[in-house]
Amino acid sequence: MRVEDVLIELLRVYSPSGQEKALDPVMRRFQRELGYDELVIDSAGNYLFVRGSGDRKVLLAGHVDTVPGQIEISRRGDRIRGRGAVDAKGPFAAMLFAGSRCEVRSGYSVVVGGLVDEEGEGSGAKELLNSAFRAEHIVIGEPTGTTGVAISYRGSVTLALTSKGRGGHSSAPYMGDSALDRLLDAIETIRSVFNGRSYDEPTSAVTVIKAGDWPTRLPEQAEAIVNVRFPPSVETRSILERVEAICSLYGCSFVVRDVTEPFQTSVSQPVPRALIRSMLKLGVRPRVVKKTGSSDMNVLWKLTMSISACGPGNSLLAHTSEEEVSIGDLELSSKIYAGAIGELQAR
Repeated sequence: MRVEDVLIELLRVYSPSGQEKALDPVMRRFQRELGYDELVIDSAGNYLFVRGSGDRKVLLAGHVDTVPGQIEISRRGDRIRGRGAVDAKGPFAAMLFAGSRCEVRSGYSVVVGGLVDEEGEGSGAKELLNSAFRAEHIVIGEPTGTTGVAISYRGSVTLALTSKGRGGHSSAPYMGDSALDRLLDAIETIRSVFNGRSYDEPTSAVTVIKAGDWPTRLPEQAEAIVNVRFPPSVETRSILERVEAICSLYGCSFVVRDVTEPFQTSVSQPVPRALIRSMLKLGVRPRVVKKTGSSDMNVLWKLTMSISACGPGNSLLAHTSEEEVSIGDLELSSKIYAGAIGELQAR
């Protein structure tokens, strides 16, 4: 079995957040065909492939859920397209292949985790954190352009905004009270406050708006989902205080749907160093990067500061209808992971 075969099998199973259990038969087959000693499916539904029995664990943690929306699976030349090819079944396939091929030394165990709900509320990573699971080193499988070593992810706050008004007739909007107008004013102000264009600046995005039930009636209720991303230098509390002030100004309310705190490790930690050394030995030039999004690294760092993210794929294609990854990058990432495992066991 080749690494591209692993990815194609994963892509054939549609597994948006909440539907990952559909992968059970494929995962059980992978355990047998790739030669893992054990496959553990924990209470959250995470798939944990294990080789070795030592207490010193190296965890390669990818995620097997995707955002909703199917993409026809295709292979054209060196490129494989499908939902999750970039985020993040591609990195997970490379990890699974690397974990099956690497040397596992005495006293160590290598665990490749296909975590669930990363695109949702992160219940898979939270289960590992709250369980008895422990790892000395963690590599997160996320698209970093193959040679990127990510040492930081921004934080994320997801907010549900609600506005209410008495409504009115669309023929005389100046005499009515549109809940949607209130909401749009609040959203416009939030976007003007959190209007960054780089990793170091807070950004905001509106992802859902719901309002209205008739073409000539002003909406009496309107709802929106707003996501704010922010770097480690910004506190979550300050984000919420500003949103609260804006909502109060326009007569709106909000509830916090999800909070993910930002995180940054040091390039001197063992995992970033191991990934960099592995790349250098393979003759490729590593890049240290900071990611504008968030990932399971924002949660799993609490197990160990020896953590970093790395993986094949262009992150700009994530969550789009153009998700595709090259077989060459899958193969190179697999070699990078295997080399990093060797470096960490040699410490």
